[in-house]
Amino acid sequence: MAAAAVFAALVGSMHAAEGRDAADNTSSEVVELIRDRCFRQGFKVYDPKPGAIVVRRVLQWGKADEQPVWGLAQWSSRHTLEDVSPEVLPSGSVRIADAAKTVVVGQPGSAEADLVMGVDSRQEWGERHRRKGEPWPHLLVEQRFSNLCPPLVELNELRFRVEARLNRAKRFETPQYNPSYHAAQFLIFFTVQNRNRDSAGYGDFVWLGVPIYDDRDRTGKTIIPGDSLGKLIYTPARSSYTNTPVSTGVWIVFEADLLPLASEALDEAWARGFVKDSRDLSDYRLGGINMGWELTGINNVEMQVRNISLKAVPKAR
Repeated sequence: MAAAAVFAALVGSMHAAEGRDAADNTSSEVVELIRDRCFRQGFKVYDPKPGAIVVRRVLQWGKADEQPVWGLAQWSSRHTLEDVSPEVLPSGSVRIADAAKTVVVGQPGSAEADLVMGVDSRQEWGERHRRKGEPWPHLLVEQRFSNLCPPLVELNELRFRVEARLNRAKRFETPQYNPSYHAAQFLIFFTVQNRNRDSAGYGDFVWLGVPIYDDRDRTGKTIIPGDSLGKLIYTPARSSYTNTPVSTGVWIVFEADLLPLASEALDEAWARGFVKDSRDLSDYRLGGINMGWELTGINNVEMQVRNISLKAVPKAR
């Protein structure tokens, strides 16, 4: 499945903002790349129509005192979260939902912490399965790192860690069900991107994936040679992050040093003729993250994540 095709709008936004990037990070200190790790500042809610990012609403609640750094994408959904009002739960957590999608931002220490994302794609597909070539609904959160991440050559480690729990997973099959292109996937993707403005390949990138969940139980390494933008998708085997099998209701820790995995992604891309305008590792950094559901099948699913972190550890000087 051409998973990263759903991120076309995000990439367009990344290129549009390149002229406004923060200054290069030259700090010798460990840098946490993910801002608002508990999602307390809310979301920029995007229009469901793919192809360009259009912020339909800035959704905030409580004492949020900064603009959201997280975008909330709902590409190709028949429903939209832009018109809903946040609901405060008895725990103090905040729930936003439409007919197909639910997002809960958990109060610290609550049963919902930190973020719950659910999709019932029966509300999207009805009684039939997706036909080959049709777009599919998504529920994703994303943010850009700009130049917060130092160049890969200046790093000793990129320490990634997240805890995930599958709260609900139900698949509904019709005679048209085909696991080759009907699935429920919860994925995390990073861009490994050329951020050197003086490089001919400035802005070009490859995708580096974390396969949190696939209802077909596919756990091996996946390489997709070109999404809708012609960018390579490199997803290491699930064992690169955890050896614990998915089980509903069980918290699983996914963790890895992303630095060698980012280098593997670039090596694979170069070998296949991608990001061909620069083979200089010093041009590349992690450019951003997105996380969430893609539903090409008829499924009712919910994932919860907490304690997400990505620390850039520089080399000793």
